[in-house]
Amino acid sequence: MSEKHNHEESFVKEIVEDIREEAHEASVKTQHALKDTSSWISKNKIIVSILAAAVLIAGSLIFLAVKLGNGGSSSSGSFAEQMAAYQAEEQKKQELAMADQQKVAQEQAKNVKPIAKEDHVLGDRDAKITIFEYSDFECPFCKSFAPTGKEAVKRFNGDVNLVYRHFPLDFHDPHATDAALGSECAADLGGNDAFWKFHDIYYERTKSNKGLEKSALYAIANDLGVNQADFKNCIDTQKFIGKVRGDLQEGSQVGVTGTPGNIIRNNKTKEVILLPGAYPIESVEAAIKDLLN
Repeated sequence: MSEKHNHEESFVKEIVEDIREEAHEASVKTQHALKDTSSWISKNKIIVSILAAAVLIAGSLIFLAVKLGNGGSSSSGSFAEQMAAYQAEEQKKQELAMADQQKVAQEQAKNVKPIAKEDHVLGDRDAKITIFEYSDFECPFCKSFAPTGKEAVKRFNGDVNLVYRHFPLDFHDPHATDAALGSECAADLGGNDAFWKFHDIYYERTKSNKGLEKSALYAIANDLGVNQADFKNCIDTQKFIGKVRGDLQEGSQVGVTGTPGNIIRNNKTKEVILLPGAYPIESVEAAIKDLLN
């Protein structure tokens, strides 16, 4: 064994324990991040890709530490070749896992509840196609998607309607749930039109991510012209908390994991397409045409 090789081996052994510890810490933190973001995984594909790459890198560091700590092995090719094979295998596992999750969610989406009496509907209630949007008033992606569903209703001249259902995320609360309750109170006092006016005003004013305080709801109610005392009492007593929680539970059961979670349904054939995320109008339009054809 050469003097140079001995020197390199000694150097590796000195740092291998540090590599083990740092790799393990990176892996744990990344896995926690993935868990925390599972509710919006499908709509944040770029961020998820970065996190997945981080998991792969962390795993590679552990692989590196183990291989070097054990003195390595030449029986399965060079270390670089083994590392490349390991990374390829892990990436394939992640891709298969993501594909399986999407397949399960698509199957669950078939069980979406048809339009009910208590739903807020934009467009003809008897339209051929319904966009069921499970949404969060404090979600920035929902804010950017808000005009898209309305545009789809407009483009298809009576063939498409939009249903808004609540899916407030924990990390946007209490603001998201307060806003959902406010929208329901507006509808209770002012009808379906008041709900959609509240919807538009709220998304226009909030900066998202807990952008509006509860007091802002009363200002919106004033703009809508509904009775202020009744509106305040409705929110303070959480009159519609059962409906909000019901939407959230039902959404979870039909494959919604984040917001906006969109299920586009042909109401005659019952075929569905799950579009998880703030897709552009072109993607929504293409999905609708597929279902119509």
